[in-house]
Formats: sequence, structure tokens, C-alpha cells
Amino acid sequence: MLKWLAGSNERAKSTKAFCNVTEGLQRIYRDKLLPVERDHDFHYFFSPALTDADFSSRPMVLLIGQYSTGKSTFIRHLLGRDYPGLRIGPEPTTDKFVAVVHGTTEQLIPGNALVVDKTLPFTQLSHFGNAFLSRFECAKLPSPVVEGITLIDTPGVLAGEKQRLKRGYEFEAVVKWFADRVDMMLLLFDVTKLDISDEFRRVILAIKGNDQKIHVILNKADMVSTPQLMRVYGALMWSLGKVVDTPEVSRVYIGSFWDEPLNNDGQRRLFETEENDLYTHLACLPRSAAVRKINDLIKRARLCKVHAHLMDHLKRKMPSMFGKDKEKAKLIANLTNVYHEVARDNQLPLGDFPDPLVMQQKLASLDFTKFAKVNKKRMQALDETLAQDIPKLLSMVPEETSQLNESESVVGRAAASPFAVMKVGGQTEMSVYQSQWLVAPNPEEYRAEFVALGPNASGKLVGTKAKSKMVESKLPSNVLHKVWTLSDMDKDGALTLQEFALAMHFIKMRCDGQDLPLSLPPQMANYES
Repeated sequence: MLKWLAGSNERAKSTKAFCNVTEGLQRIYRDKLLPVERDHDFHYFFSPALTDADFSSRPMVLLIGQYSTGKSTFIRHLLGRDYPGLRIGPEPTTDKFVAVVHGTTEQLIPGNALVVDKTLPFTQLSHFGNAFLSRFECAKLPSPVVEGITLIDTPGVLAGEKQRLKRGYEFEAVVKWFADRVDMMLLLFDVTKLDISDEFRRVILAIKGNDQKIHVILNKADMVSTPQLMRVYGALMWSLGKVVDTPEVSRVYIGSFWDEPLNNDGQRRLFETEENDLYTHLACLPRSAAVRKINDLIKRARLCKVHAHLMDHLKRKMPSMFGKDKEKAKLIANLTNVYHEVARDNQLPLGDFPDPLVMQQKLASLDFTKFAKVNKKRMQALDETLAQDIPKLLSMVPEETSQLNESESVVGRAAASPFAVMKVGGQTEMSVYQSQWLVAPNPEEYRAEFVALGPNASGKLVGTKAKSKMVESKLPSNVLHKVWTLSDMDKDGALTLQEFALAMHFIKMRCDGQDLPLSLPPQMANYES
């Protein structure tokens, strides 16, 4: 159980222990952060207030891409079936935002009914109006995949100003709303559609600030040959480099994410590795969701703190009688300098301040004299939350996540096979074959090599002779040291025939790509010559 640090009798009376991370986040936001947001019009400048469902909901995955890049097909590939209302075609078929969630029965819920359901984290979407809600729906279905995650399908991103205006709602603003709340964003590209349209560029710019959530999928990679795939990958990275303004290279998963035969299986091994990486990441989202929500709340609290001090500063700078409009225009024009002043006076990092261009547009229509002053008591409570309460919630995460299992159904099978494996706990694509190697070798298969090396009168190979044979494998010395440690069971610095057989067996095992065991398995130690 976790308790708040009691600083006063009044606070101690209102203090209760947290039962879990979700309840703790809900209470921290409702009691400490939300009052500050309301005092300083945070929701007008940034994003609407969070609800309890935002903290208790399943991890969400947002799929974004131009039309016919395989977004809906990818969801069908994960589910292994169609979801209610799904239609797939080469033309722009998905004209709605579709939340694919778990349900006991199949059900299709329209947007206006969906945003009044407080058990789902979509109530705040109502402020986008009927134009958007008529293009938003929820598909419920019984599927083990969506027991752990929620998938958000989106309309295909089109090119041209005409298509943007015809939507009837701010597409980029809706994507931004989802981007701030999802755990993972998948940008899908087709090997034949690498160009980034004007609207796609605006979408990518709208989700700026959530770069760590972005993962890129180069889909339909089986449609091209290996040399063509290399050129396509290079072209994609060049296109992304012009839009995604980060020093890090975006993670790109290469493959064909559907259930049809591969047209070109020359890179089958690469596709399997990439798929296993992606599916493992998806399957592990439920375990990392709590940390992500804590991180997002910290980021929101830091922004709110900066915003409150900024509003207070702008109010104090306004004259009491005349020249208010002139001073307001001056403050807005010199907002960057205002940022530096507020940061210096309140010891705030400049990296927490919002985009000055966006703030200038928002501030232009407001009366600075009506801004609220900083409530020192509430600000102190917010500082205590960041310094004391949030770390305590973080300490609860390992215990909670230890009770969760990865959603192995995302990979498509409960156990590893030669075609798919959950890459957790050090597992790799080769791990499925490890059990075939962890068996005792037959010493007779290595007797001729052992005799040719010249064992001593005691029937053992001294270290120098064994080394000359082992280095032929070209494995690095630290690996061969581990092989020797595993094989030399009596630790006498020499190898018997049985121990030599073990050494050669472990060398073959490592050359096959398998990880060596940490200690000698009992079934390999107990055998007769």
C-alpha cells in the first residue's frame, strides 16, 4: 500500500492509500492538477480535461497512412478476421475513424452514442462536433488480440486542399487528440507510395511531441525484389528525414502484413524477424502502459505549471488604467523574451514552454486582465505531487506489471514456433531451436579428432592442444572461454573425451546462432562414455 507523505493535519485527513497505479493517477489528476488547469484556462490553450477512462483504458495503437497502404488489412491480419463494418479495397474505403475494442458480442456503435459512454476514453471527442462524430464509430468484437490493446483505424490520408476541406472537420486536430493519448502510432507506407502528401505532412507535424510513440511500417515489401527493396528503403528514409525533425532514425518495420502468399520470398527471414519485433512490441504494450500514462501525466503537469506562471506574468504586466491594448500587443510580439523572463524568475526549464507561434494565436483574442494569479497553495501541492507522489506511483509499477502476461495472441500462437516467437526474456528467432541443442553429444562422434590432437597418458587434452582446435571456429576469445568453462566439468584445466565432445558441441551451437546456457544443463552433464 502506498501513502502520501503527511505534511499537515489537514492534508492527512484527506489522504488515502492508493490501491493501484490507475487509481493513484486518477486521484492525483482530479485533486492536484485539474484545479490548476481550470484556474488558468489550460483546456482552451492545449487539450481538454482528462477523464477517469483515460487512465483506466487499455493501451491504444493508432494507424495512420495514405489510402491503400494496408491499415485496415493490417488490423484484419492481427485479428485473424474481419471486424464489424470492415471493408477493404484498392480505393479509399475507410472514410471513418474506427476504434476496434473488445466486446462479448459483435457490435457497431456510432460516434454520437460512443462519446457518452464514460467507460471508454472517447468522451472528449464530442467537442469536434457532429461533422466528426458522423465519421467516428466503435467496432466491438470478441477477440483475444483486443483484450489487451485497442486499435484505432483512420481514414486514408489524401492529397490536395480540396479533400481536406471536404472532410468537414479538422482531420489534423483529431489525429493530434489521439496522438496525445495512444501508446503507439504506426505510420504505414506502401513500397509503391512513398511520397508524403501535403495533408500527410500536416498530420506528421501535428503529432510532433509524441515522436517516441512513432513506428514506421514499410508494407507490401514482397512486391519488389531485394535490390529494389534497398532503394525503396533509402527513398523512404529520405522522405521521412524532410518531415520528422529528429536526430534519431525512426524504427522501420519491413514486411507484408497480410495473410496472402508472398510474391517474392527472397527476404522471408528478414520479414519474419521484423514481424516478430513488431508483434512483440504490440504484445508488451499492456506491461508498459502504466509507465506511459505516468510519463504523460508528468509532461502535462510540467506544461500546466509553466502555463500558470506565464498567465500570471502576463496579467501582472498589464497597466491598471490606460494602454492595455498596446501593452498586450507588445507582450505577444515579444513572447519569446517573455518566456525567458518567466523561466528565469520561476526557475523553469525553457524546454517545458509551448510553441510561441501557437500561443501568440491563442492569446490574441483574450483579455490579459482576466487571467488568474498563481494560487501558491495549489502550486505547492502540484510541486509536491511531482517530487513525492509520482515517484511513489512509479515504485508500484513493477509489482503490478509482474502480474500481467504479454498478449501472446498478437503473435498468433501461445507458444513459440519456427515461424513466430515472442522476443521477451532474451528470446530470439533462434530460441525455438535451443532445446534441440541442449542434449548430451555422443562422444564417439568426436573420438577421432580427440585422438588426433594427442591426449596425455591420463586420457586428457591439455589446454594448449585443445585451444588449437577450438580457435579454428573463429569465435571470439570470450565466447571460447565460456565454452571451456561449461565443458571442463572437473575444473582441472584439461578435457576428457566427454568434455571435449561438450566443447565441440557448444561451439557448433554458438556458430548456429544459439545463445550458450548460463550453466551446464543437468541432462548434458550426466551421461556415460
